[in-house]
Amino acid sequence: MFRQRVGPIVAGVYLTAAAVAGMLAAVTGDLGPLWTVVVWNVPGEHAFTEPSTAAVLAAAGLFAILALKTWMLRQVLAFPPRAAPPGGTRVVWARRGLYLAVAFHVAGRLPAALLPGDLAVVLALLPMGAQTVSFALVLSGRRMRMCVLAAALAASAATAAIAFYDEIEPLPPPMFFYVLWVPVLSWQVVVLAGQRRDGRWSRATLRAGLVAACLTLVSPYPGAGLEWAIGGPPGLPDEGLGVFLVVWLARSAHELAGPGALPEELGPPRRLPRPILLAGVLLPFLVLVAPEAAPPPAGYAWQLEPPRTGNGQAVDTEDYVAEANARCRDPWPRVRARRQGTAAYFLFEGGGYVVYDPDGTGEGEDVVGAAIEDGFVAAAGSSAAVMTYGENEPMCLTVKAFGSAPPLRLKGWEQVAEVGVVSRSGRLEVPAYADGGDEGAGRPLPNLAARGPGRYRLRVYARVHEEIGEQHLVVVFPGRSAGKVVYR
Repeated sequence: MFRQRVGPIVAGVYLTAAAVAGMLAAVTGDLGPLWTVVVWNVPGEHAFTEPSTAAVLAAAGLFAILALKTWMLRQVLAFPPRAAPPGGTRVVWARRGLYLAVAFHVAGRLPAALLPGDLAVVLALLPMGAQTVSFALVLSGRRMRMCVLAAALAASAATAAIAFYDEIEPLPPPMFFYVLWVPVLSWQVVVLAGQRRDGRWSRATLRAGLVAACLTLVSPYPGAGLEWAIGGPPGLPDEGLGVFLVVWLARSAHELAGPGALPEELGPPRRLPRPILLAGVLLPFLVLVAPEAAPPPAGYAWQLEPPRTGNGQAVDTEDYVAEANARCRDPWPRVRARRQGTAAYFLFEGGGYVVYDPDGTGEGEDVVGAAIEDGFVAAAGSSAAVMTYGENEPMCLTVKAFGSAPPLRLKGWEQVAEVGVVSRSGRLEVPAYADGGDEGAGRPLPNLAARGPGRYRLRVYARVHEEIGEQHLVVVFPGRSAGKVVYR
């Protein structure tokens, strides 16, 4: 039947596209196309655009994710035969809710992120709510269903609080953010206990759910809490680890169709599935994929004057700018934003730089003077100014624009602060370094107003790296608050 062949066909197309992208990456040394095909996300300026040890490790991580997602597609698209599932209306609605959540996890995140304002967050919460409540409709035993329903409501409330965390007034402490994930994990544990007692679900499905629950502890948001606990970043990308949650939900929905709903080869295996074994082998490589604090190769120290030829003449400015840009690397390579870029920023007398709406007004505020008085960052209206440690020299600047608040990560940074800005034109920019100019970014950086006109939060990280010198990271995401928060 065609319904049973959909999974292998889609998985084959996915593998073919990844093979083509992999060959292209091997020829060009740019992992961008491979990243797009495997992760299903269009990167900005990719962190690995030339052969290096980090690029090889990143490729290993991408191929591990490729193996896991191929397995996921075969599992998700293993549709049961058309038949009225036993159990009546509750089972029908439970399956619909689970399939809605699966569709969102597999293909809905990127389209949802393109929606304006908080609409994307609200629409994303709907399948999440359906995902948590569905099991309360079908598990055996009234007490168990009530326990699952209570856990589902708590998990849904926690998920909503996480989505709107940055807009809570006053802003809660970062530890509150980590605690919010306890109800989410509790819901998974309670549902797995109910499924095990129920008896309708196979061991393979329960195993996928157990792995998903364990990996909840190291996914990006709670991974920040794990970073606080162990004193270092876990370094595990959610793109690979989230497939177990999707497989658990999909198999749970499939098997509600009754005995024999899944093809025989997808039934309870006598040993661990090969994708799980492969993940176990390659997870150490995933930990090493572009770690945030990894120092660049030796010899990346800044050359404070334009390089000179053997006879003492200065080289071309364009070559100098290109060389300065090449020394900069994304300090968060495993955290992909909707828009991002990295460049050398050339500082003038006094140092500092601005992020601003080119069509905005200054509203009578001297934002640069306020930043100098503050010592780090200040904002007013449509502009924000950031002071630097140095002046009259290049430093590294990375900018990332998100559709929602990313996790707060403090380890390895000397200063971290957050302010609010307004974009009336739908643009937030960093000045570019023009030929013959005095300051600006060595290459054009993207528009940081990811959702068009509106209010945004601008989080600035700063440090002095032993090898490359001063390094800044500017993270921008939607947020209503105009207040300033100093984290470090």
